[in-house]
Amino acid sequence: MFSGASERPDWRFSLRLALGVGGLFAVAVIALYFGAGTLLDRALAREEASLVLDRSEDIRLAWQNSGDEGLTGLLRELETTTGEQLAVRVEGADRSVVFNGATANAPDAPWADLSIAPAAGDKGVSAAGGWIATATTLSSGEIMRTARFSGVLADVRAAYRGLFVTAVGPLLLAGISGGVLMVFVALRPLRRTVAVMRHIVQTGDWAARVTPPKAAGEMRNLAEAFNAVLERQQRLVERLRQSLDHVAHDLRTPLTRLRAAVESGLEKTAQDSAARDVLADCLEEEQRVRATLDTLLDVAEAEAGAMKLRRETIQATDLLAEVAELYEFAAEEKGARLEVRTAPGLEFEGDHVRLRRALANLVDNALKYLGDGRSVVLSAELSERDVLLRVQDDGPGISPEDLPRIWDRLFRADRSRTAPGLGLGLSLVKAIAEAHDGQAEADSTPGRGSIFLLRLPRQPAIKIGGN
Repeated sequence: MFSGASERPDWRFSLRLALGVGGLFAVAVIALYFGAGTLLDRALAREEASLVLDRSEDIRLAWQNSGDEGLTGLLRELETTTGEQLAVRVEGADRSVVFNGATANAPDAPWADLSIAPAAGDKGVSAAGGWIATATTLSSGEIMRTARFSGVLADVRAAYRGLFVTAVGPLLLAGISGGVLMVFVALRPLRRTVAVMRHIVQTGDWAARVTPPKAAGEMRNLAEAFNAVLERQQRLVERLRQSLDHVAHDLRTPLTRLRAAVESGLEKTAQDSAARDVLADCLEEEQRVRATLDTLLDVAEAEAGAMKLRRETIQATDLLAEVAELYEFAAEEKGARLEVRTAPGLEFEGDHVRLRRALANLVDNALKYLGDGRSVVLSAELSERDVLLRVQDDGPGISPEDLPRIWDRLFRADRSRTAPGLGLGLSLVKAIAEAHDGQAEADSTPGRGSIFLLRLPRQPAIKIGGN
């Protein structure tokens, strides 16, 4: 099936790396936040536990020395002098409540959630609902439970949670954003390198270079090494171009001399029909060898990025009409119909002569295998960014085994070996399309025909030089 190649930048690696850096930063900040919160909570809890243990000792002495009155008086005194919120519960050996009192400013203590049953002489601490309680076993066997209500822990926890919204949240957002920005900036030289590589592949512009970053480091080393490779490759391409020029000159010169000699011989043997036939065959073979040589050189130049194009504004209707007119009589001899379908006013930039040759090769190739009553349709249409030049026939089609190889040089399917040709026509079509920064594509169904498509950009690629 036909498909256009996407040239959009691929940001997936940068995005994954940025998300990875941002994720690690987020995990570190969140872990630090909760770790610091846990340590702070434990430190405050230890401080509150120390206070309630100290206060429970004063309450124990007041109880043992003065009983109910002494303990009640102490609670009033503490409420007045320190403002502490205290609750005291004394249980007998049979767990009956002997004393239950609290400062007037204290809420009800949740004794059920603060239950501790220590051994004689031991102290334990529990917390619930903002209360911190301790239990002491007295020498009489009674259990004294002392609880101190503190809003400090709740206030600190609330303030710490607010800190996440006011400080940690923005810090987290800024850190992730900074990490993403740093990743994209750090990978910018790599993206530039990929852009230059893609540009060279699409245009054959070996003069393009990557601008190395100013800062020393791996990315600068990569850019310099890549430019060195491009420099070497450019020299090789230039040498190849020179070699092609030399080969063309060295082969075309004797062919030209041979042609001149044959033409001279034809003039001198006007009365000798046998000699004229032989010389005519030689002239025909010379033309065939020259055409083969020209095609091979064109394909080699295009594959090396050395094919020179004379770009101009092309009217698609005129281009297809010229090709149809060129093969009008050949189609009539085959009993085939040759149709042109295109919208008026469709134009694009390209080498008119080379594209006409490419389309002519496709039409010629289609007519070779068409039977009487068949048709070849030349059409042009505009896609989002490309011009699509299509040659469609309803001939015998191409087998699925041969379809991937039809663009190879000198490849000829078994069915085409009896037809004239060297297997260079489709290779030249592909070379011309790629020289225009386009693509040559084919789709075929055996018994139903084939579709050949030239996908060409409406505007030529802009060369980016050393950027």
